[in-house]
Amino acid sequence: MSALDGIRVVEIANWAAVPSTGVLLAEQGAEVIKIEPPSGDSMRGLMHQAAVEGNTIDHAFQFSNRLKKSVAIDLTTTGGREVAIDLIKAADVVITNLLQGRRERLGLTVDEMRAANPLLIVGVLTGFGERGPDAAKPGYDLTSFFARSGLSASVGGFDGRPPRWRAAQGDHVAGLSLYAAITTALVQRSATGEGAVVETSLLQAAAWSNAYDLTRAATDGRPARAKDRYGTVNVTSEAFLCADGRYVQLSLAEPVKGWRIMCDVLGLGELEHIDRYATPVARFTNMAELIDLFDREIANHNSTALVDAITERGGVAAVVMQSHEVVADPQVREVGILRPVEHDGSTFDVVSPPFSLGDAPGTATGFADVGADTDAILRDLLGISGERLDDLEAQGAIGRGPQSA
Repeated sequence: MSALDGIRVVEIANWAAVPSTGVLLAEQGAEVIKIEPPSGDSMRGLMHQAAVEGNTIDHAFQFSNRLKKSVAIDLTTTGGREVAIDLIKAADVVITNLLQGRRERLGLTVDEMRAANPLLIVGVLTGFGERGPDAAKPGYDLTSFFARSGLSASVGGFDGRPPRWRAAQGDHVAGLSLYAAITTALVQRSATGEGAVVETSLLQAAAWSNAYDLTRAATDGRPARAKDRYGTVNVTSEAFLCADGRYVQLSLAEPVKGWRIMCDVLGLGELEHIDRYATPVARFTNMAELIDLFDREIANHNSTALVDAITERGGVAAVVMQSHEVVADPQVREVGILRPVEHDGSTFDVVSPPFSLGDAPGTATGFADVGADTDAILRDLLGISGERLDDLEAQGAIGRGPQSA
């Protein structure tokens, strides 16, 4: 038995953040019914596809939507809204990224959903939250998560140019935040017998990620500026290029212990007895020459051998890996970071949730064509007759995929 067996979730969302919450809920056993327009979620086919000859699978979309059921509904129609409300009445949880104005136009406000189902838990994730001057503004992770939270400014280039973030990084952090809020609300409901509304946003999730900088700024009012390597506080927490062309990231956070370990590894024991490097403050004062010295010395070492030597002495370091190396990493495989998905006769790996409960799950089912589950869900769960389904389809209120029957 899975943790969320018996919990039914209706997902009214597109793109990446809220759908990633839906995946996390589905992975723990919840039945997740995704409402998408008859034209399909905006994410379908959008992302770069794997560079494999003959590939037709949208792996990014499958990551965000595996294990779900697709019901195609045009929420702008009267019939479509009525069907959606009936689904909400049968649900434990609704998750959505629709902005307040859109929810109002569709007749699917939080109050309207909870009036239909008082025990409902409604989870809302938007760019900026439900209150404040920017509540009505749309937001993506590049803007709401990275730009508005201070993250881009603090980790960008020394010239102030923001970094080029990878797709959906902020979305997935925010989606995990919503998952935590939903599961907390489910526990609360089991104790109180009452539904709840839980809210988060890309901005709030990013602030949690950037909490150290923001907490300090709230006290001293100063920006956290990106620094070049020569402005680092600790030479033993920097990255260096090795003889084999690979970078090694050092993370010897204890300045005294880390300094001794690196001096030993690099054969620079004499530095421990030089006054200008004798203390953390002295090393900071002379950081530029230390960085240059470490660059020269580490350039003579193989990356893997260097990491092994540091580890043997009780230090921490890692080779900076590329994504194709990560998925082949034995440690990644052993802890179950990847799991198989079967879709359209093919089996491929996607990233698992960042936590586990019990044994590793088996192969997941992929997400089918738009509306593939419309008939089954509306007929079996809501008791809608075949004749009524035909009428709804004729009105354009629902879409019925090729697997609907």
